[in-house]
Parts: sequence; C-alpha cells; structure tokens
Amino acid sequence: MQFDEFVRQLDGAVGTKATAAGDRAVWTDQARTATVTAVPPRNVSVALAENGRELPPTTWYPVDAALVPVVSKRIAEFFGKR
Repeated sequence: MQFDEFVRQLDGAVGTKATAAGDRAVWTDQARTATVTAVPPRNVSVALAENGRELPPTTWYPVDAALVPVVSKRIAEFFGKR
C-alpha cells in the first residue's frame, strides 16, 4: 500500500478529509491537529497537537491497510468523533 492510498482510506474512516501534500497529511478541527507523515521505507508517524502544543507520544505504524482502523480510531477519538 502506498502512502496516498493509506491517507485516502483514513479520510473515509475518520470522516473528514485531510489536507495532504507530499509525504504529510493533516486533519484539523478548531484547536486540534492530527498529522500523519510518511517515514520511509514503509511507515507513518502520527502526531497529535492541541493549541499548537504536541501531545506525546508520537506513534509509528507500518503503512498497511489492516492498520487503517487503528490509526483512524486514534484520530477520530482525538477529535471527539467516537
């Protein structure tokens, strides 16, 4: 699975569309931001921030269709959607 396809699947699962450019996709909701960044060779990092302050921990996942539900759940819960 490629990074862009991973992000497209996350968009559908999270329920909002990311602003994507190159190796980064960003979801925003008022004061909250979730950033998914491609980390070669086949991983992504997921960073969450509130009011401009990054919230630890940044987590890493393989780019794998099976992990879309895990990553999307983390992002959706952060935005209070689940």
